[in-house]
Amino acid sequence: MNPARRRRAFLFGLTTLAVLLVGGRWLAMETAERAWAATIARGDVYLAARDIARLTRGVVLLLAVTWGTANFYYVYRAIGSVQLPRHLGDLEIVEAVPQRILLAGTLACGIVYGLLLSLGTGDWWMQALLASRPPAFGISDPVLHRDLGYYLGELPWAVTCKDFALRATATASALVALLYLGIGSLRFTGWRPEASAHARAHIGLVLALLGLTLVRAAVLDPAEAVAGLHGTLDRAALEARVPGSRLIATLGVATVLATLVWGVRERPRLLFAAWGTLLLASLAVYGVLPGIFRTVPADGDHARERFERLAFGSDWIERSPGGFPTVAAALGALPVWDADRVATVVRRTSLWSAHAPAAGTALLPPKSMGARAAWLVVPAPERSVSRDDGSAVPGGPDWAELHRGRHARAARPLAAIETDTGLAVAPVPVHDSAFWFGPGFDEFAVAQPDTWPVLHASGLPVEGWWRRTALAWTLQSIELARAQTDGLVLLWRRDVADRLTRLAPFASFEDPTPVVADMALWWISYGYLQSPIAPLVRPLAIPGGTAPVRYLRAGLVGVVNAATGDTRLYLAPGADSLAVAWARLLAPLIQARDTLPVALRDHLPYPRGAFRIAAQQLVRSQADSSSWRPWPRMPYELSGADPEGTAHLWMAQAFDSGAKPHFTGLLAGTMSRAGPRLDLWTPPLNLPVPGEVMGSAETAPGVMRLWIADGVLLTEQALFLEPAFDGTPRGVSSVHLTWGDRVSQGPTPAAAVRNLLALGGGGGAPDTSPMARLESARRLAVRADSAAAAGDLETFGRLYAELKRLLGVHGKRGPGPERP
Repeated sequence: MNPARRRRAFLFGLTTLAVLLVGGRWLAMETAERAWAATIARGDVYLAARDIARLTRGVVLLLAVTWGTANFYYVYRAIGSVQLPRHLGDLEIVEAVPQRILLAGTLACGIVYGLLLSLGTGDWWMQALLASRPPAFGISDPVLHRDLGYYLGELPWAVTCKDFALRATATASALVALLYLGIGSLRFTGWRPEASAHARAHIGLVLALLGLTLVRAAVLDPAEAVAGLHGTLDRAALEARVPGSRLIATLGVATVLATLVWGVRERPRLLFAAWGTLLLASLAVYGVLPGIFRTVPADGDHARERFERLAFGSDWIERSPGGFPTVAAALGALPVWDADRVATVVRRTSLWSAHAPAAGTALLPPKSMGARAAWLVVPAPERSVSRDDGSAVPGGPDWAELHRGRHARAARPLAAIETDTGLAVAPVPVHDSAFWFGPGFDEFAVAQPDTWPVLHASGLPVEGWWRRTALAWTLQSIELARAQTDGLVLLWRRDVADRLTRLAPFASFEDPTPVVADMALWWISYGYLQSPIAPLVRPLAIPGGTAPVRYLRAGLVGVVNAATGDTRLYLAPGADSLAVAWARLLAPLIQARDTLPVALRDHLPYPRGAFRIAAQQLVRSQADSSSWRPWPRMPYELSGADPEGTAHLWMAQAFDSGAKPHFTGLLAGTMSRAGPRLDLWTPPLNLPVPGEVMGSAETAPGVMRLWIADGVLLTEQALFLEPAFDGTPRGVSSVHLTWGDRVSQGPTPAAAVRNLLALGGGGGAPDTSPMARLESARRLAVRADSAAAAGDLETFGRLYAELKRLLGVHGKRGPGPERP
């Protein structure tokens, strides 16, 4: 075999091997994905969404490669021949490059250009799908009078397509001009371009397409400005951009026509005049004028606050969240411990292995385990023992122990009931004895279906040589390909957040909360729909997020059975039109909120992320007085009753303000039968802020919780026996209480209550000085005026009544005229 044939055979073998590896890997992953989808209820919708995603990526890639290849091929047609010098000793020989090599290079450059241009388009299918059937809120912005659904559903896809077209035409214009300069078809005489007819027609066409893209950008600019894509909108910027965009669009059309004329007949003055005018006008409209006249917001405070409350789901009602009739009743229900300390103590009990961390800890609903506060703690699979440097200790779990043994599943959950002496830990009565799904379940598991019959629905049967090979290739585990795995079931993607995100990739799911309903352990996680654009809305930073957002709502509820892996998606109570639109697009994968089982609906907590963003929005909206500050810094959970006396799990956040801190408000959220409820309680008089408990080298303060008892503000905070060198709580050292002007402490909550009630006197400690009463009256008047302007007569009447009571106006009628 001659060297040329050996070289061709070697290249053919390499190509065949690459195709087999890439194609085989793709086929194996596709087999595994379809097998996993068969274990999910309505998994066919998941597969259909994957097909739409692949189709969108394929179409975008095809367009990019076709665009790049067409432009490079048109330049190639202008090349007569390419000659390269070669040196043989002292002789220099010029050889012409074969046309087939030039053509192959042209096609390769077009493919590489298209691949680079299509990078980062993997998530475009979600924008395209939502734009095909956008949501309709029935609420229009006061500037352009467009529905909110346009900004959340249609505008993102329009902006994405515009940006893609702008990148494609701008880069193609630059590359084509450089290539024609390189081959000599384009040159400059002074400032005037001189090009061959072939090059001029090509460059003129590409520049005309760039001009059309700029026209499209000018048409979209007002909506982008209102949506916040160009920063915070003010009146001057709005007055400059809206009419200016029409001017830019008109000039853009004229520039496109001038460019086409230059491409047909060489008119360089017309070309430079048109593009120069367009660029100068764009600089003036979008840069100079808004910068000079930037003044005040473009919309009123009431309209802006309305859209911000809608965008962040922070539509609170100014009312009391309820409270306890007595201090003793409050201390019997308010938790003293917090989730992290409870998990640490429970982990050290003999009921769990020392290497089984807590997968989740949650406060149980009121009276679920007795009169005192109780916590539900769920274990994760055992972890292998490791050294201090993180390296594994020899003799750790082998493959069978990691994927089939106790390291693959978790034990029963435990309940930690708060007592006067600490925590009483006991198993929770549930049907199942082992749990396979939850946070921290990162490894796949293999189980015997006869031993664990509950896994028949969620497990992938490992049967047949091809399925074993596909699963082994996908999971990179050669043991799965062996024949002894026949008849077993594979449990894959067992982490709750990862499992739900794969089914609904357009939502971000928070850390799941464990609940026990109908003697089964479930994981509940809220899915948030977010967007960086929304009309008139100022951005807020998500706690733990990467970028600020202008829209964030809890739209979905994902539930996963910890034992069987049964996974369901529902519309969340209070879901908005955006979530409803996604549910319509992915029906029946996302089910209606009414189909959520009652046992789970009664255990729904208030969405943590939604509450934190609502607290930020509340702080930002308080512009009538000194800035509000969260106090304590993080939200806290508690068991309380609403004004109707129904017990709920609440999430609360208190606020203070002023140089001399005083209590200004309490934001509380709960999930009622009617949906999410958010209450804001602001006392009519200033209340002093109690000092926080200080720790030491042997003690550490717990979470301060504030609530209402007998109409008076109550605070509770524990001091834990927690050495700094260890960080493990040994118990409660003391409990500190404040109730109005009374301050007490005791070794237990009951002792602290007894000491508090023994002080006597009134329960309230408001600042009744004239200046404090005047400040409180001013704040009430401002809030009443805002309620009247918003048309909320109920809130206005309540605030007006509080204002009259504060000022001592009893509302008695004056004496009537004397009767004769």
